[in-house]
Amino acid sequence: MKEFKNEFSWSFSRDNLFKECNRKYYYNYYGSWNGWSKEKADNVTRTLYVLKNLVNRKIWKGDAAHKELSRILKTFKSTGKFYSLDDSLKRLTKIMRDEFRFSKEKSYWDHIGSLRKVNALYEHEYDMDIADKDWKDNYEETIECLKNFYSSSILTELKTIKKSDIMSIDSTIPTPFDFNNSIIYVNLDLAYFLNDNLKIVDWKTGVTESNPLQFAVYALHVNNNHNIPLEKITVVEYNLQEKRSFTHSFTSEDIEKLKTYINNSIYEMKSLLADPDENEADITDFHRTEEVTRCDFCNYKKICFDLP
Repeated sequence: MKEFKNEFSWSFSRDNLFKECNRKYYYNYYGSWNGWSKEKADNVTRTLYVLKNLVNRKIWKGDAAHKELSRILKTFKSTGKFYSLDDSLKRLTKIMRDEFRFSKEKSYWDHIGSLRKVNALYEHEYDMDIADKDWKDNYEETIECLKNFYSSSILTELKTIKKSDIMSIDSTIPTPFDFNNSIIYVNLDLAYFLNDNLKIVDWKTGVTESNPLQFAVYALHVNNNHNIPLEKITVVEYNLQEKRSFTHSFTSEDIEKLKTYINNSIYEMKSLLADPDENEADITDFHRTEEVTRCDFCNYKKICFDLP
C-alpha cells in the first residue's frame, strides 16, 4: 500500500494556527503525522496525534450541530424531504450522550485508526472540574441551535428550491483546489442557487467575532472553480445560537487582496521548513509563542515543554 504523503496545503484554520503559535502549528501538521497508526507510531507522535484531536465543549457543541445539519441537508438533497425536528433532537441527544461517555472514559487513547470521527474532550483529558450544570447548558445550547435552524429563513428558502439547486453540503473531508502551485482546502457548510445567484451559508454556534477572510476564501473558491461571477456570490454567516445572520459580498479588489494575503502566508509557513519542496520540518525551527497565557489552554500543554 502506497504511503500517505504529508503534502503542504493552505487553509484559513491553518493560517490561524500558524499565527497563534509556531510550535503548536508544528505539532498539528508535522509532529502528529502518522499518529493515527497506533501500532506503528512512536509514543511522542501518538501522543501529539491524540492531543491534536482534542476539542473543548464549546467546539464540541458546534461540531455536533454541524454534523446533524449536514445529515439533514444531505437527506433533503437525496430525497427532497426534511427529517422532523423531533427525530433530529432524539438523534442528536443520543449521539452527544454516547460521545460524552466515550470521552469521559478517555477511550480515544485506545481507538484504532483515525480520530476524525471520534469525540475527545479537552476537559476530560485534563481532568477539569466542570459542573454538571455547565455540561447541561452546553447540551441545551446545541439543542437550541438545532431548533433555530428549523425555524430559520434558510430552511424556508430551501423548501422553495429544487434539490439540484444545492451545490455543496458540509463534508468530513474539505475540498481542495489549486492556488499558485499550492493546495487550498475549504469546506462549505451549505451552498445553493437562488434566483441565479449562489448563496453560501456558514453556520456559527458561538459568540466569538468572525473573520471576513474566511468568507472571502469561499468566494475565491467558487469564483475560480465554478466560474461564478463575484457579483452573484453572497456568503451568509448564520449564527444558530443567536438566530441572526450577516451577509458578506466581495469585489475583485477584495479577492486580489486575499490572494496577496494567502501568498504571504504560504511564504511565511514555508520559510520555516527544513525542506520546502518535500514539506519536511524540524521541531527546533518552530518556536513557542511568547504569549504564555495561551499555553494554559493549549491541547499540547502536557507534552510541549518535554520536547526540544
